[in-house]
Amino acid sequence: MVWFVRILFLFCFSLYWGGLTFYTGFVVRISHDVLNDPMDGGLITQRVTYILQALGLAAVFLMGWNCIDVVRQSRKLGVLLIACVFLLSFALVGLYLVHGQLDAVIDANASEITDRVAFDRGHRRYNQLTTIQWLACLAYLPITVIAWQSIDRKAGVKHATD
Repeated sequence: MVWFVRILFLFCFSLYWGGLTFYTGFVVRISHDVLNDPMDGGLITQRVTYILQALGLAAVFLMGWNCIDVVRQSRKLGVLLIACVFLLSFALVGLYLVHGQLDAVIDANASEITDRVAFDRGHRRYNQLTTIQWLACLAYLPITVIAWQSIDRKAGVKHATD
């Protein structure tokens, strides 16, 4: 059962973090290059961010399960993972709140941004929170791998590299 949940976690985490990385690293930049007004990219990416936030919520749930499993075996590594999940959760809540503020200044029916100053301010906050989110995931993954190796070693699990 542990391996099944680990694989489920890895699939969900990969989809979320990979999607976030692709979105922030490529989609946003390309939309700014292609569109006449870079802020108009918000009209396109608005829907994508809802999906990313939902994937983030699913990932946080599985990351939390992993933290509980790890903290039972390795308190130090478990606490590090919990700190990462806390940061990621904080960022997701912040993103949800900022997304609402951004939605308030986007008129989807008219396909326009109604308050560009508020949009720009909110978008900067959104980018900052996304960076926190991405970095928390960057730290979480190697700590998880180290924790799993430690736990499996203690349990006597053989790996392909052994």
